[in-house]
Amino acid sequence: MSKTIVNIIDKSNPLPAYLFTKEFYEEGDGLLFISPEEEADCIQLLTQQLEVDENHVQRIIVKRFQENFLYEHICRTIKNELDGKTQYYLNLAGGNRYMTLSVQHVFEEFNTLFFYTQTRENQIVKTIFDHSIYDDDDEVFPIKHRMTLKEYFGLYGLQSDVDEPRKQVKETSFSQHLFTMFSQSLLGRGDYEVMTALRERYRNWNYLRIAEAEKPTKDNMTAIPALSKFLNYIGFKPEQSDSLQSYEMEYLTGGWFEEYVYALIKEVLKPDDIAMGVHISNGVIKHNNELDVCFIKANKLFVIECKTGVTSESLFNEIVYKVCALKEVLLGTSNSYIFSLKKDHKGVWKKTAKYMGITFCDWLNLTKPENLKHILKEMNQIAKEK
Repeated sequence: MSKTIVNIIDKSNPLPAYLFTKEFYEEGDGLLFISPEEEADCIQLLTQQLEVDENHVQRIIVKRFQENFLYEHICRTIKNELDGKTQYYLNLAGGNRYMTLSVQHVFEEFNTLFFYTQTRENQIVKTIFDHSIYDDDDEVFPIKHRMTLKEYFGLYGLQSDVDEPRKQVKETSFSQHLFTMFSQSLLGRGDYEVMTALRERYRNWNYLRIAEAEKPTKDNMTAIPALSKFLNYIGFKPEQSDSLQSYEMEYLTGGWFEEYVYALIKEVLKPDDIAMGVHISNGVIKHNNELDVCFIKANKLFVIECKTGVTSESLFNEIVYKVCALKEVLLGTSNSYIFSLKKDHKGVWKKTAKYMGITFCDWLNLTKPENLKHILKEMNQIAKEK
């Protein structure tokens, strides 16, 4: 008997359909997608990501009847397309409740195995709909498939440069060294002035000659007289001894912290996929959004905005709004964090971030081993992996 995998399309959350199909689809199986007319365009995106033969894909598009979705109309539309000689694997995770009830009712008349994909728990439940609720015949299967960042972004119709990830500028030990200097207040006012000048005046330059920066000869340059002293103090050796390249200036003005967080997450959480400086776009709005550090574990996406310091409440609010905008672009499916060496003594900024669905990790979270361990443990719990 032939087998067909059935999913109800949910444009806002295609993950259950994707993972269910990944778990049960075998070569030669049929694929059936049931969708309201206004969400049918999502089917093509799913089939592309699943890399299945279009000839094996069946679509049932439910149109509105007299401007409404009517139960009997939905049931008739679906029933007319089904085959009594096929075994159906039906995933009930998708669509609104009205659609799901209609689909379940129709398929009960056919040779159907019923499932529900729980992405939060990373598992699939197989259920038998009968009159007994005391025989404990439900079965639970862990989802084995582990998505990559490219898979995840593609599933939500996002364009990205994740195939060309930003590489580390310095070895992890040097980023750890800078973390110690920043977190233990080993940098003076002059050091911060150097970094501010690099960030505000030269970060977009292709390169900067050190001697020229210390004693400028051009009107469009800002003097940084203590640049060599700063580089020597922190132990930073440029690739070319007489100049700083653009990626080195980016590293010195905050990129090092992204590399520190990247290495920390990679070592402790051991994600399925992780990258720095990934740019994403929905293909409609031209504006590109950069993810400082993003990783995926057990099919859950985590995004971390990294800021060495936040000088004012208004700047913090800008960062929060940026992260919220990223969550919106990612359809609200990401777990969003802000990591900063700012000291939030009164917890005001944590509350602001939490209100917007973001976890703010300040200096205390990052420098105290027990606090950091707690944050990382919470991430593992979200991923449902110990």
